[in-house]
Amino acid sequence: MSSPARLRGAQIRTQLVEQFKCLEQQSESRLQLLQDLQEFFRRKAEIELEYSRSLEKLAERFSSKIRSSREHQFKKDQHLLSPVNCWYLVLTQTRRESRDHATLNDIFMNNVIVRLSQISEDVIRLFKKVTPKWCLSGRRAFLLL
Repeated sequence: MSSPARLRGAQIRTQLVEQFKCLEQQSESRLQLLQDLQEFFRRKAEIELEYSRSLEKLAERFSSKIRSSREHQFKKDQHLLSPVNCWYLVLTQTRRESRDHATLNDIFMNNVIVRLSQISEDVIRLFKKVTPKWCLSGRRAFLLL
């Protein structure tokens, strides 16, 4: 092999190594971003579930208070905008909000986080697929697990 051909081969190899390093950095940053998103939605799901339970407890506590009151007995005879009817509307809305937040918890846990995990696996799989054999050393190994 002639000297110019060797030089050209070395330049190409250097360029490939630099491009691989760039790809590696992009893959690492994408994986970190996906992990952060998963953690964010996991925490948000926990908060939604906690909020849902708190709303349900709140509604139940005041529902039992209204049921035990004397005004509850006259509910059917009262005007549509009576205080007792307003209370029932507020409590019904609170229960609806509780169910909505429980649904958000379910969506985050069973859809969003699962999909982010699948995307992370895809990033790792694609990175492994394009990784040349000679690059399988050192700190790159963590991505290839």
